[in-house]
Amino acid sequence: MACRFPGAPNLEAYWSLPRSGADAVVDVPADRWDSAALYDPDPAAPGKMSTRNGGFLTGVDQFDPQFFGISPREAAQMDPQQRLVLELAWSSLQDAGIPPGSLRGKG
Repeated sequence: MACRFPGAPNLEAYWSLPRSGADAVVDVPADRWDSAALYDPDPAAPGKMSTRNGGFLTGVDQFDPQFFGISPREAAQMDPQQRLVLELAWSSLQDAGIPPGSLRGKG
C-alpha cells in the first residue's frame, strides 16, 4: 500500500493524522501562488479566492522522470496525478516486497 495526502506523505503519516486529531489544512504555501494578491473575503469577487487555506501535497515538484524512463520534456506535459500514480505504484511494490522487474511482460 502507498498513499500521499495533504499532511501525510506516506502511509504511516496518514494513519497518525486521525489518531492525533491533526489538521492537514494549512496556509497556501508561498511557492504555490501569492494568496494575499488573490484573496478577497467576498466569495463573489471576480478573479479572487475567498480562502487562504487548503490541503497541499508536498514534494510534487520532486518527480524524477528518468527513473521511470520518461524524458523530462514528456514529464512536463504529464498530468501531476500521473506522476503521483507512478511514484505510489513504485512505493506499493516496494512495500509488498515485489521487485518491479519481475512484473515485466505480465500484463
